[in-house]
Amino acid sequence: MADRSKIEWTDASWNPIRARNTATGKVGWHCERATTGCAGCYAEAFNRRLGTGLPFKPGHLDRGDVELFLDERMLLQPLRWTRPRTIFVCSMTDLFGRFVPDLWLDRIFAVAALTPQHDYQIVTKRSERMREYWVGERRYRDVHPLEDRVEKIADAAGRLMEDGDNAHDYVLNLNWPLPNVWLGVSAERQEEADARIPDLLQTPAAVRFISAEPLLGPIDLLNSIYHGEAGISMRGYLRDRTEADDFRYHAAKLDWVIAGGESGRNARPMHPDWARSLRDQCQAAGVAFFFKQWGEWAPAAPEDCADNPRSGWMANAAHPHAAKAAELYPEAGAAFIAHVGKQAAGRLLDGIEHNDLPKGRAS
Repeated sequence: MADRSKIEWTDASWNPIRARNTATGKVGWHCERATTGCAGCYAEAFNRRLGTGLPFKPGHLDRGDVELFLDERMLLQPLRWTRPRTIFVCSMTDLFGRFVPDLWLDRIFAVAALTPQHDYQIVTKRSERMREYWVGERRYRDVHPLEDRVEKIADAAGRLMEDGDNAHDYVLNLNWPLPNVWLGVSAERQEEADARIPDLLQTPAAVRFISAEPLLGPIDLLNSIYHGEAGISMRGYLRDRTEADDFRYHAAKLDWVIAGGESGRNARPMHPDWARSLRDQCQAAGVAFFFKQWGEWAPAAPEDCADNPRSGWMANAAHPHAAKAAELYPEAGAAFIAHVGKQAAGRLLDGIEHNDLPKGRAS
């Protein structure tokens, strides 16, 4: 657990799921790469240096190179925190990875239920597992099994606390979904947005959000083409659903969008228009927008980069003439960018710092 976090949109991180290298005994974390957004994973790099020493590959778990465990001391730490915090859950792994048993999830959400003074932020790339954990596979039915999951979490709360019966009853009678649990999915490109956001919108949550970081391509959240079970149709993830939509929770929409560029040694650049587009879409829909950072790359002027070999024109893949960017430059939607480092790049988008939080949450 980190009492303070350097991540701009949270206060602290909480990592009760740990991993032990069975050969060396070193303790760290385990995860498994899911999509291209994982290529520059900061958690994997940190784990190789100061954790188990192993990369985030499924083979390490399957071969028994690492063993996972739920760290009881860390699990209970939020219960001892009296000052309210916004907590990023499992910043070093994916809470809904295949390697996390439902029983562990029940205990983690029991702690969240018992600490309403904190807000818990969860980001996953395993959106289908998240949906199935909360409501099973019975999508689009009038009756869903959320009550079954709540009962299991209440049982877990009862086993965590000395006054078990009172803890069980307290959790069982809370308003569900929990108002202090925010559920989010990573969406680095349109492909990942269309694959994960529908699952998120079918999952009961007080706050739903996406983390578009690292932003590796343009994302249309207002007018997306959704390839779902009902066929191909238009979906606006920032707009309220209607009863004609085939989402299980037809009133659901995104409450918050985080966007940012990639940092690290081999960081990939983000076209400025991709971030501007998300900002503008959120403003049009009245949805909170948070711009985390430019990352290692930032917009620049060609005349200021004569001595910077890592600079040049970047095409906007959303522009119809992007293939001609090298010839047409701005006319083809290209932007001039330079590798200046995370600190120098900063987090101002067109001169403005965007720090919006979901409605009803303190800034």
